[in-house]
Amino acid sequence: MRIFLSLLPTGNVSVPDSTTWLHNFYEPLLDLGHDVYLLRIDEASNFLNEKYGSQKFKDKFSGHLLSKLIEENEKSSFDLFLSYFTDKTIYPGVIVSINKIGISTANFSCNNTHQFHLTKNIAPHYDYNLHSEKDTGEKFKEIGANPLWFPMAANPNHYHPIDCDYKYDVTFIGSSYAKRADYIFHILENDIDVHCFGPNWLINKPYPGIKKIYKELNRMINCFRSILSINEIKRYKISSFINKYDLQCYLRKRFPDNMHYPISDKKMLKLYNQSRINLGFLEVFATNNDVQLYAKQHLHLREFEIPMIGGLYFTNYSDELAEFYKTDEEVITFRNEHELVDKINYYLINPEKAEKIRKAGHKRAMQCHTYQKRFQHLFNEISFK
Repeated sequence: MRIFLSLLPTGNVSVPDSTTWLHNFYEPLLDLGHDVYLLRIDEASNFLNEKYGSQKFKDKFSGHLLSKLIEENEKSSFDLFLSYFTDKTIYPGVIVSINKIGISTANFSCNNTHQFHLTKNIAPHYDYNLHSEKDTGEKFKEIGANPLWFPMAANPNHYHPIDCDYKYDVTFIGSSYAKRADYIFHILENDIDVHCFGPNWLINKPYPGIKKIYKELNRMINCFRSILSINEIKRYKISSFINKYDLQCYLRKRFPDNMHYPISDKKMLKLYNQSRINLGFLEVFATNNDVQLYAKQHLHLREFEIPMIGGLYFTNYSDELAEFYKTDEEVITFRNEHELVDKINYYLINPEKAEKIRKAGHKRAMQCHTYQKRFQHLFNEISFK
């Protein structure tokens, strides 16, 4: 099958040299023998001399992509246009034009649990909307879009065991947001040596000194807003923002050696293997950038990356996770911070039981949760061979 694929390689712009989606989308498609023309958004941004996410980029990229697709389609016809776009990437009219050419269209999106608004404008114009969270399909139906559940997975040719010694007891790789700092605070206060790598555990580079001044000024402004506000709900919300920031500051001051900047993909792979226990947290706030008490859950790439690479994985329990793994037999799950601490201590002093679960999780990931298998199932479902 001939596929026109366009995406931004990185999974997080704060992570240096990240090419997560090249490993998980582009390479598996090649492994399956498909003819793939790749248009990278980062390379297009450099070529067009416009910053990704800006209005000018969207204006120029929409025309650039369509002209490239028409040019390459004339050389050899495409069967599928596959993208990982948001509304900031492209205009809906481009997708309409591609459909008129006679090419099937599909767009992948994740984080729809709390960021569905990012694709609402373009979604109805695609033939298929591949969503990674199972229960978000109804959101697409409500706006007249056609959803297709496409769960997260991992590419075993990239995420594979590395022979190295353990360096850390417990690690977490990912941003500090939602309730993650609360969990890490509880673990550290119970004398467990957990190390965190990712955005917001330290003041982000570049210019962390300037950013710290900005954050402190913003905190002072929010304090005055909270004091002066006569709306109780608004006051509570502002206070929750302040509390979240203060907890991050506390962790940096109290446990400076345990907080680390983001690391590259290559270092991440090694770190998963160097950790006796790899943590994950499924919780996100119900709406983006909201820090109220109400949180929801959704699966992330690490639910598949870590077992695929051969790491022992701990994360929140969810019914959706239980569809992919036997909980506490292939991955360890917890329902609150107290159970998490108890299980960390238990498996650190029972390495033979930890090893059994680690191997079982790796076997399950290899057998069932590769992106090669996900794409095979997808193409069978939409009648592509």
